[in-house]
Amino acid sequence: MNNIKEEKTMRKIVFASWNPKKAAEIQRMTPEGIKFVCLKDIPEAADVPQAEENGTTFKENATIKAKYWTEKLNMPVLAEDSGIEIDALNGYPGVYTKRCIDKLRPGAKANTDKPDELYPVLLELMAESGNPSTQAKWVSAMAYIDSEKEVFATEYLLGDMCPCAGERVFGFDQYFRPTGLNKTLSELSPEEKDSYGPRKRAFESILNQL
Repeated sequence: MNNIKEEKTMRKIVFASWNPKKAAEIQRMTPEGIKFVCLKDIPEAADVPQAEENGTTFKENATIKAKYWTEKLNMPVLAEDSGIEIDALNGYPGVYTKRCIDKLRPGAKANTDKPDELYPVLLELMAESGNPSTQAKWVSAMAYIDSEKEVFATEYLLGDMCPCAGERVFGFDQYFRPTGLNKTLSELSPEEKDSYGPRKRAFESILNQL
C-alpha cells in the first residue's frame, strides 16, 4: 500500500532519450520525489517519429527535443544534447556526431553509434590535422519544458582526447581524460564521473530554476 501511495505522489518527468544508460545517470543525480522515465519505457512513444534535431548548437537540439516530446506526450520533459568538441578538428564532432565521419573522412565505414569505431577514426584525424593539441570539451545542454515554463542550462568540462582506456563503454568515456586527472571517464566510478562531468551541473541548474 505504501508503494502505491509513494508512486502516486512521485513527480514523473520524461527524459527525452531512448538510451536507458543516460536515463539511469540522470536518475542517479535526482533528489527523492522525482522519477524519470525514458522514451523506451513509454508505450505511447513507440510509434512516434524521432524529433528532427537540426539545431546548430547543443542548446538548440535539447530545446527541439523537449518541445517535441512535451507536445507528443503531454507530459513535462527534460531533454539533453551533449557531445565532444575537439580543438584539432575545429570543434568537430560537436552536434554533428552522426555526420562527422562523412564530413571529415568521406567513404569511411565507421559506425557512429559504436564508440570503438568512431573515436579511433577521430584520433587518426587529429594526428593527421597538423594541430598538436589534444584538448577537447565535453558540453552538456539541457532544456526542461512543461505546460507552464521553459528552463535551460549549459555546462562543459575541459579535457584531452587520448587512446582507449577503461572497460566501461559509454560514448566517448574511454577516450576522454578530464583536465588534471590521469584517468579517462571510463576509469572513474559512476559517482566520480558525476562529480566531474557537466551533466550533473547542468541538471542541478535546471532543478534550481524549477
